Amino acid sequence: MKIFSPALKRQMKDCILAIFWPRKEIYSFFKDCSVPKQTLSIIDDWEGKGFSRADMVSQAFDALSDQSDNGTLHFNLMLDSLSGWTHFDDYWFKTQQKLDLGEAKKKIETLKSSKEKSVDTARKRATQAKEKAAALEKIHSSLEEMKQDFHSISLGSDTPQNRGHDFEKFLTKMARFFDLKVTEAFKIKGTQIDGTIKFDGENYNIEAKWHDRLLSDEPLMAFCHKQEINMHGRGIFISINGFTEGALSMLERSSIKNTVLMDGEDIALILNEMISLPDTLDKKIHAAQTRGKFYINPITGNSKIKS
Repeated sequence: MKIFSPALKRQMKDCILAIFWPRKEIYSFFKDCSVPKQTLSIIDDWEGKGFSRADMVSQAFDALSDQSDNGTLHFNLMLDSLSGWTHFDDYWFKTQQKLDLGEAKKKIETLKSSKEKSVDTARKRATQAKEKAAALEKIHSSLEEMKQDFHSISLGSDTPQNRGHDFEKFLTKMARFFDLKVTEAFKIKGTQIDGTIKFDGENYNIEAKWHDRLLSDEPLMAFCHKQEINMHGRGIFISINGFTEGALSMLERSSIKNTVLMDGEDIALILNEMISLPDTLDKKIHAAQTRGKFYINPITGNSKIKS
């Protein structure tokens, strides 16, 4: 399900262009918001490609929108950053007068207002898609803390290895928040398992990856093969930046059908209270068992593999 409307994306673009003048600062902003390397590579040689500031922003937004996860996580991080922006470089706003301070602040205020309306609208759509008896959980302080923890991991400048380790801890805490039984990471015959989660009477091995690019087929297929050595082995593979088309195509063709996939969009939907983690797992597992669809949007039920 797409949270970010074309109108909201246009406002985000306007804010970026109103805040940053040098193209290298626009590039840095995207990088700070954990935009994958595949997308950054499209705009990194902006001079050679003749990209204007507006071209860079449009190219990055289009590439994120084309991802299987709709770029939801990255747009969410950008929206949070832009709507709370307070730093305005005097050199570009006053000395060089390339940017207008009043106009920039006005666009930020407009974005703040649109952010609230957009989130409210998305929540209403999510509620309508659920069973009539289901209702969104009330906002708890611990859920807000969970969201802040996730953003700290997302926007931190730590090493990829440490960020991945922090992400594993975050997922464990998230599962426990929703009263699911989980275990910490462990090894079986030299094979690393990020942990297990018990859901609906079944145990699932978990693999969590936070790479700065789409996940390729090798780690995904290796994880699927791990499950075959266990009795009724099942797995949940979480790649924060999604999966390459090659990985998804290979898994579709494979005879191994023991793993469901999650990505950054699923995490964003949970953190924004549009669906709970147990409901997310229930929808994904049900789709895999009844329709052979192992990579779906948990609210709409639609496959996220783009044909």
